[in-house]
Amino acid sequence: MEFRLLIDADALDFLQGLPAQQRRRLYSYLRQIQKYPGNYSEFTVRDDEGRLLDVSTYGAFRVYYWTDPADRHVKILEIKETD
Repeated sequence: MEFRLLIDADALDFLQGLPAQQRRRLYSYLRQIQKYPGNYSEFTVRDDEGRLLDVSTYGAFRVYYWTDPADRHVKILEIKETD
């Protein structure tokens, strides 16, 4: 059974601020994470609540997400440009 992709509203706002071609590519990458979330985690960090978040780098972006296996959700919590 495939995971559902849930994207935080602030992450959606970030996506909407990107040029169309870049937005489409990044959105396609998020769909890849949705299918196989464990394959895209490069490292982990803890959020303010102590949850372990996976971090994946795609070009000039970092995607912070949490996989909830009980609900079969991949939750995209933040997208940032790399420094």
